Formats: sequence, C-alpha cells, structure tokens
Amino acid sequence: MRAEPPILTAPAWGCLILLSLLLGASLAIRLQAYAGPSEAGGMPAREVALPPIDLGAGVMLPRALAGRYRAPLGTCSSPALVTFVDAGPYGSDPSLMDAPHPGDRITYIWRGWNLGRRFATVGLNVIYFTQRAWARLTTGRNPTSDDVAVKIVVPAGCDVSPDVVLAAFRKQMAPAG
Repeated sequence: MRAEPPILTAPAWGCLILLSLLLGASLAIRLQAYAGPSEAGGMPAREVALPPIDLGAGVMLPRALAGRYRAPLGTCSSPALVTFVDAGPYGSDPSLMDAPHPGDRITYIWRGWNLGRRFATVGLNVIYFTQRAWARLTTGRNPTSDDVAVKIVVPAGCDVSPDVVLAAFRKQMAPAG
C-alpha cells in the first residue's frame, strides 16, 4: 500500500498563508525596532531619560541617587533605613536586603501603596505583571519597567509610622532654600 501525501483543504491553506504573513510582519516590526539608533551595547537607545522618583510633598529624587539612606528620627535612638528597591522580579529580592533585627518593622511603599511586610515581594511582582500585561494589551509602554519601591525599616523600640519616616527622609533630601 502506497502512502499518498495529504492534500490541504482551502481553510488549511488559508490558515497557513495567514500564519506566514503574521510571521513576516512580526519579523519586519522587530527589524525596524532594532534598526534605530543604538547605545554602545547594541540595544536600542532610550528616547526618554528616566523620570525622578516622586517622594511626595514636592520633593523629587533623581534616579541616580536612589540607594540606601539613614533617616534620623528625633524620638528614636537609631535612624530608620530607607532603601529603594526594584519593583519588578528582575532585580534583587527586597526581602533579603537590610537584614533587620528581630523587633524591627519593615514596610514597602510603591506609588503610595503600603504593601506591608509579609508577602511584599509577591505584591510587587503581582503589580508588576498586572501592569505589564495591561501595557501589552493596550500596546503601550510598560509603566513598571523602571519603577522602584521604598523599603522602610523602623528600628525596634521606635514607635513611629512609616509616614513619619518618609516625612523625615523628605526633609533630609529636600534642597536647602
């Protein structure tokens, strides 16, 4: 018995042609995107500089200065720690940074949302992937790709809220004048 090659029906040919056109369009769009001006590393150059971090009350912190700071509090014996961490899953795990003492309280704040201590990394990842999916569905830029969250470590025995720590940090970072 001789095997005959399968004959494609008209709908099958239509689907094959449609998939080929989609593949060609995808490749053309990718080539166009990477044909733009490049940085030294070969990746497409960023057209817009990263905006500064809004600390609230009109205080802006340049992205280059985002790091780890001590915020002295008048009512506490030791300063609180304020650390800027990546809000996406591709940065370092914020729960592993600044290993606290047993009585320290940790709070994560992202765009004004207090994520609390427990499962903060999961909360940051859920927010990141939700916003990324929304950006893909609306063909917009990923609004969380360059986001940072603020990790506040209030030392043990210090009874101040994260808002008070953030206000002290703003005062510390505000330009004189």
